[in-house]
Amino acid sequence: MESLPMNTLLEFNKDTLQTIRGDYNLSNPGSIDQAIDVLQEWVEKQNHFGKKDYPREYLERRIIFCKGSVERAKSKIDRNCTLRTLMPQFYKFIDFKTEYKYSDIIWDGLLPKMTDDYYRIYVVKSVGKRFDYDIMSYFRWTIAMAEYMTAYDYSRGVIVVLDYLETNLVELLKLVNFVELRQVLTLLIDGYGMRVKAMHIITPSKTVENLVALFKQILSAKLGQRIQIHKDLESLHKFVQKDVLPEELGGNERSIVNLHEEWVDVFSSREFQEYFSIMKAATTNEKYRQTDKFNEEYMGIAGTFKTLNVD
Repeated sequence: MESLPMNTLLEFNKDTLQTIRGDYNLSNPGSIDQAIDVLQEWVEKQNHFGKKDYPREYLERRIIFCKGSVERAKSKIDRNCTLRTLMPQFYKFIDFKTEYKYSDIIWDGLLPKMTDDYYRIYVVKSVGKRFDYDIMSYFRWTIAMAEYMTAYDYSRGVIVVLDYLETNLVELLKLVNFVELRQVLTLLIDGYGMRVKAMHIITPSKTVENLVALFKQILSAKLGQRIQIHKDLESLHKFVQKDVLPEELGGNERSIVNLHEEWVDVFSSREFQEYFSIMKAATTNEKYRQTDKFNEEYMGIAGTFKTLNVD
């Protein structure tokens, strides 16, 4: 990949490709191509993989999201495929224009502009007072977002901003299914390799302590330490540069409501639906895998509360 292709929803800093490759010692001529060749050859030899024909650009992003480590990229691709097999409920594709109900009370999306240090920001703004919908549809939305990011983004990681200033946090917590939350976070972190630099929660509600406690039961201690609570937007702006944030969060970017609608359009498009269908088939056939390795890595994954690790 000589340059980052234009994208209608994700913008890049001018020197993103060169800088991030340089972070991981992949900026020398031929270095990234050699790394992709090794990963591609390995994928083609995995008899338990249901899909082996990944574009080179996709493989490069998997390597970049793994800090330039081909060995870690192998592990993440394997886990991604395995977890798709173990948790098919998150891959039931829905028509987000007509079936997704959370657009009235939760507006979210990856923001167009990167931070100056090449991180992508994911914003969730919730305005719900009561939550009467099935949370699984929202989790499927986040998996679609992860698939899109893995296919098109090129960043050092993600900064998560959860804006609960206008929502009923007590009612929101009633909606959360602990097991499903743990499973979707397993998919995002262990499968897609999402690297979370920080998680910022904005709310004056004391109930936030219960929410943080819930996250800390699931996430590693390292990631748990990256959770920060803010009572107002002014506090957030001390940690997240203001100019990339949407107007609702005191920034200069267009409204998160409008950005969310654009994401709905993208996920509902024929192009993305076809892509998602192809990636949904990237599963495993476990009868062709070494059994003891499978048992060691994944036994009980759907029901236990194994701590998720993060780089």
